[in-house]
Amino acid sequence: MLENWIQPLPRNFGSPRHHFIQDYHDDPNCLQNAQIALIGWDASFQRILKELESYHYPFRVQVVQMGVIRKSTVEFALPLIHELEDAGITAILVGAEIPAELLFKLHQHNQQFFNPVLVDERVRLGEDHSFASTGFVESTPLNCFHISWLAVQLHLANPQFLNSEHYFLDFIRLGKIRQHKESIEPAVRDADFLYFNLAAMRASDAPGKLGSNPSGLYSEEASQLTRYAGLSDRLSVLALTGYNPEHIEFQQTTTLLGQMMWYFMEGYANRKQDYPIQESDMIEYIVDLSKHGKPLKFLKSNKSGRWWLKVQIDIDKQTIDRFIPCSYEDYAQACADEVSDRLLYAFERYG
Repeated sequence: MLENWIQPLPRNFGSPRHHFIQDYHDDPNCLQNAQIALIGWDASFQRILKELESYHYPFRVQVVQMGVIRKSTVEFALPLIHELEDAGITAILVGAEIPAELLFKLHQHNQQFFNPVLVDERVRLGEDHSFASTGFVESTPLNCFHISWLAVQLHLANPQFLNSEHYFLDFIRLGKIRQHKESIEPAVRDADFLYFNLAAMRASDAPGKLGSNPSGLYSEEASQLTRYAGLSDRLSVLALTGYNPEHIEFQQTTTLLGQMMWYFMEGYANRKQDYPIQESDMIEYIVDLSKHGKPLKFLKSNKSGRWWLKVQIDIDKQTIDRFIPCSYEDYAQACADEVSDRLLYAFERYG
């Protein structure tokens, strides 16, 4: 059935090291036990997969490479990603120019509310804060608790977005990531999908990226970020895009993409299964914060040691619990009667 959407790679492609990555076209039944599906958006996938298959894998994850999508359009690809997600399989999409609209549409219809995370050098919104002008979605509003942009560079960011009154927009600038790399973990842990545009990379680390901005993420930071994505129990799609496979130095970028995929898999292999939240598996900490006006309830996972803040929000005349990923530093700051910027924005967003 899936052959309607995908086409196999050439048979002279080679075989995976230790058969770690299975080929769907060799055995379609391998998808029944798959945890991660690798899908190419264009022919560049073959070169990236060849790089990935040269690595060693000291962890165990059931990975299936499915080949290249037959038609690289949102409407054509949606049913395939839907089917994988319904089967509980996490998809890694790799291609030169994957439209973010694909991931937004996927979750816009799948869930009442979702949390996108985009890694990019700039905020790609219209002047009226519209997503339609960027091709993300056809119309607004979006059913998002919040949308996070990571690695935004201040000189490329329109101030009207960074100072926006739309509190569902959340930004972690490149400088903050450089100073506090761990600050990205709570945001990525809360993601339903991660859309990584290589425009966010330094040109020297990803010479085959689209654009020539010399500043951006280091390769080690990019790999750490995708590892955090792999660790997230709720994330179901990773998209890696924004490169030129015809660039004379694309091979270095191929190596970067392979490393990012490897670290995502390594993170996936180490998932702690502490989401959805089961409060019986958590340690509860109550902090009386005078500035907030009411006690804050922090939860620490017994499985992973990770932290969440529990808040109640009203949706469609119903009160539901919302668990905001945070860090021990957020908790310690609250104990000192201070609120971190991220939690402060959350209060504005959900209050």
